Amino acid sequence: MSYQLQLLALSWNKWSGIHGISNEELVCRSIIVIPLVRKANMFGRKPSDNSQPNEESNMTGLIKISGCDNPNQRGDVVFVHGLGGHPLKTWHPEEKLDNKSWLYWLGEDLKNVGVWTFGYKAEFSNWKGRAMPRFDQARNLMKSLENEQLGEDKPLIFITHSLGGLLVKEVLRNADTYDKQEFINKIKGIVFLATPHNGSHLANTVGILSKILRTTESVQELEDNNPWLRDLDVWYRQKVNNRNYQIATEVYYEAWDTSGYKVVNAASADPKLLDVMPVSVDANHITIAKPKSRRDDVYKGVKNFIQKHLKSIPQLPPVDSTPLQISATKDTVPQVEENKDPQ
Repeated sequence: MSYQLQLLALSWNKWSGIHGISNEELVCRSIIVIPLVRKANMFGRKPSDNSQPNEESNMTGLIKISGCDNPNQRGDVVFVHGLGGHPLKTWHPEEKLDNKSWLYWLGEDLKNVGVWTFGYKAEFSNWKGRAMPRFDQARNLMKSLENEQLGEDKPLIFITHSLGGLLVKEVLRNADTYDKQEFINKIKGIVFLATPHNGSHLANTVGILSKILRTTESVQELEDNNPWLRDLDVWYRQKVNNRNYQIATEVYYEAWDTSGYKVVNAASADPKLLDVMPVSVDANHITIAKPKSRRDDVYKGVKNFIQKHLKSIPQLPPVDSTPLQISATKDTVPQVEENKDPQ
């Protein structure tokens, strides 16, 4: 049994003793608890056999992947992971820390584009770590973008997974509140990968045992039909549909269950924007963010989306430094009055 499950068992034992639950009932409820722990993990990264004892598991903030310091770049792309995610592993087909993922493929295939990934603490349970409320985390992301001067003079595109999509929408609402219209105008597109715009039934299920699982606020805010989510969903839809924001949107959602459970269903993954067709992907909630190759539909679709909306920055024609040759002869300088028709 893992360390987290041992702590969970101790907590459950203490809680059950306080509430007078019999041993038989405790056994029955324990059968429910373990699957719920596994369910909660589905929001983020899958368990990996490739974990390393000294790995940088707490990488936070904006991380440069490729092309970020290129003075001739035509724009930036920022990846934002979801609940329990990791700035590198979330996007890697084998959840490794190497460069064999689409973070790096995009940098190789799309020249003059800066590729970044944003890391933040967003664990589902306090047994595993902490998670800031989305409102605070959005301001943290906004400040990180400002510190790196992203969205100031070049266009910006976000690639988001699950909770990451809600975080970016909250960043936009913060920018709108504080009248940062120039920043908003620089955001040319958002890709939503399995983002629960209206929450997830799974969060409700996990929330039933919130005292035992010690769920963080991030899980509680993801509950199906959460009022905050509904408000954010309506606000964003009005801004985009009414053309207040010139932001292109691409939407993908999972076709398959994750260990027998649908984490984000098609209805919640659909932001219901005009002329935006959500696309079902042959993947589950975890693998949808981990294209295995450049032939993957998600990779090809996102790459084309970036190419379309990060258009080349117009360049002024080169100045001809050759001195202008002017002849001193009268015949080479035509006089308008002299060439008039006398009639």
